[in-house]
Amino acid sequence: MGDLDPAWLRSFAAIAQAGSVTRAAQQVHRTQSAVSTHLQQLEAALGARLVERTTRALSLTQEGERFLPHARRLLELQAQARAAVQPVVSKRVWRVGISEYFRPSYLGELLGVLRDSTPRARFELLWSGSAPLQRLWQAGEADLVVVTSGRPVPSARLLRREPLAWVAAPGYEFPAGLPAPLVLLGADCPVREIALSALARSGRAHHVHVSCTGSQAAVAAIRAGWGVGCLNVSAVPSDLEVLGRKDAQRWPSPGRLAFYLLARPELREAARAIRNWAA
Repeated sequence: MGDLDPAWLRSFAAIAQAGSVTRAAQQVHRTQSAVSTHLQQLEAALGARLVERTTRALSLTQEGERFLPHARRLLELQAQARAAVQPVVSKRVWRVGISEYFRPSYLGELLGVLRDSTPRARFELLWSGSAPLQRLWQAGEADLVVVTSGRPVPSARLLRREPLAWVAAPGYEFPAGLPAPLVLLGADCPVREIALSALARSGRAHHVHVSCTGSQAAVAAIRAGWGVGCLNVSAVPSDLEVLGRKDAQRWPSPGRLAFYLLARPELREAARAIRNWAA
């Protein structure tokens, strides 16, 4: 058995974490074909199949499961060896703000991308609404932010657009003959603005029953049956029901929500990694 290239190990560890060659390629900033080649070279060097591939799924073999902790340990030792001869890390702490609407179920994966793109950096993480994050950026008090907006953000890069959806607790009963009660965030939330504009255009009778200061509070209020909310599709929990035009209540399509990225030049690698991950 020959030496094991760290690039092979990094691609294999990413495949194991992501469960997909495509997503693994985004994590290690390689092409899909390069990651597939790394896996083949690693399997050839070890003389063992590490991954089972089917048309719909990818999983580790028993050999892959046994090898995975060793691969991670080898990568960790390599990082420690490199760190032993590197200059002392700067004391600067970078302030990174992430909109709480931005793929909340994948926040851990996003933070892994941020860590891997700048492994020696120190961060302060802000998970918040977009309006306070934009104010921090404009005041020079944030170094990288991912924000939502109903209109283009000057000097920002568009990350992605997502459809918005009306959601309610399963089996929620609308008050007969009364305006629909809504659960939304505060007045500076772009989702609130888009949702209310869509209802105003459609003539759908409504009122804001609960106004929250965070999306998780709004989700809790919707679960409790306090009213109907509006969320981008990646932020809709699996236990909430999505409403639509075909429902008896005739909910209009609220449109789409855009996410934007702003970053200091010193964090260009982190910004590039986040763009690749979000694509």
